[in-house]
Amino acid sequence: LTSVGIRMVTLSPVSHAALYMGQASFAEAVGSGIRRRSSVEFLEEEATVVAFRNPAFTPAHARRLDEFVAQHVGQSYNHLGIMLQAPFTLERKLCEVPLMPSPVRDFCTRGVAAIQLGLGRNDQFFCSQFVLEAYRYAGLPLTDADPRMISPDDLLHMREGDVPAVRVHQTLQYLGHLKAPAI
Repeated sequence: LTSVGIRMVTLSPVSHAALYMGQASFAEAVGSGIRRRSSVEFLEEEATVVAFRNPAFTPAHARRLDEFVAQHVGQSYNHLGIMLQAPFTLERKLCEVPLMPSPVRDFCTRGVAAIQLGLGRNDQFFCSQFVLEAYRYAGLPLTDADPRMISPDDLLHMREGDVPAVRVHQTLQYLGHLKAPAI
């Protein structure tokens, strides 16, 4: 139900983002806070799971991601951030006109974010914010955009062959569907 609500409010096909941590586990930010859970638990709860990878990802990055997650497990969820994110996601659609040049689209999106998101907290995380902060901590930032303005849909559009809403350092490679919707 939460997933459907998020997809409806954000007009997006996705509603969540998480980190695969290896050793059959995921790390994620959910309403109860930052947690790790097994791949079996994760896949049972989700309807569709798609995997992407940064092609520059190394074992050293994996160690730093693990360190970041260990520092934050149990931390509170960014409820205020996600409440501010919802109207921002809708208003920023004005910046995402397909023919708009990438630098203009990026400038517009950042401007709307500055107004909508203000100076909110950055010491708690919602799901996509958590993913971006983890990659930044690992030394492999996906974008210079404020992680508070990035939704799971934005991460989806950071893949190869797509048009991201913000400039990215490296497009993500599609690895495949770990779980596809039942037909």
